[in-house]
Amino acid sequence: MYPRAPMEVSPASPGELGVQLANLIATVTEKQGAPPFGEVLRAAMSDPDGGGLGYAARSHGRLVSYAFAAPNPDGRVWTLEVADGSGQQDRFLNDVARGLDAAGIEETVLWLHAPDIEPPALFTHERDLYRMAVRLPVPGTVRPPAGVRFAGFDVRRDARALIEVNNRAFDGHPEQGEWSLQDLERRTSLPWFDARGVRTGWVDHRLVAFHWTKVHDTPAPDGGALGEIYVLAVDPAFLGRGLGRAIALEGLDYLSRHRRATRAILYVDSANIAAVKLYRRLGFATEHTDRAYRRTRSG
Repeated sequence: MYPRAPMEVSPASPGELGVQLANLIATVTEKQGAPPFGEVLRAAMSDPDGGGLGYAARSHGRLVSYAFAAPNPDGRVWTLEVADGSGQQDRFLNDVARGLDAAGIEETVLWLHAPDIEPPALFTHERDLYRMAVRLPVPGTVRPPAGVRFAGFDVRRDARALIEVNNRAFDGHPEQGEWSLQDLERRTSLPWFDARGVRTGWVDHRLVAFHWTKVHDTPAPDGGALGEIYVLAVDPAFLGRGLGRAIALEGLDYLSRHRRATRAILYVDSANIAAVKLYRRLGFATEHTDRAYRRTRSG
């Protein structure tokens, strides 16, 4: 048996690492077939004032692994993701966990985006996130339910109403719930944001649902644009009226007709049975599963 390569783990911000981190992420993405960091965490990594914590592993002076953690909107639970190229992921994550403990982080959720990666025993499997996909256009008539009007999104005028619907729809959700105005501003400042692609549903002057669409930089396999159901939310007071399906079709139609998307993806918690059923009825099929593992400071 050969001895493990020496590895030093220390705190490091993404800005300190520059091109080294970009190269590591590209290498890990190619190796595991999926990016190691999700979009929300990538946005936090680019925000020097966001309060996130990064940890770098170096071997012989070369960056071989990187982990980044940032607080969720609730401010209590932190999301952790890792790009590991060291071959010593257990050792690296144990060192990262000790760093988070020393920083006083009580609860951490680790997201893994590759099926063949398993975390050390101090992380306990909690839930799965499905990535589902469908070809566009999908069959179905775009028609709002009776008494509902579909429209676009005015960032200044509609921001607080959208946050209120989001937080009611995702009450208790660790990542999607408890959005603040700052959380919304961070997302609307992303380079792909398209205000027209946020389709909203109104009853009189009350916002009751929204479908936030996204178009990716990378194309679909057939060369067309790749769209996404980024967020779909219905105010719980208006459930049971067919509003979820209707506004889902409204957004998918927008992606197909106005953004020339030929494929759409989405991410949905496997435990959200109603949402999974809705998406399957629309033709979506599961093509990948991300896994979440939780750890408490005392764990």
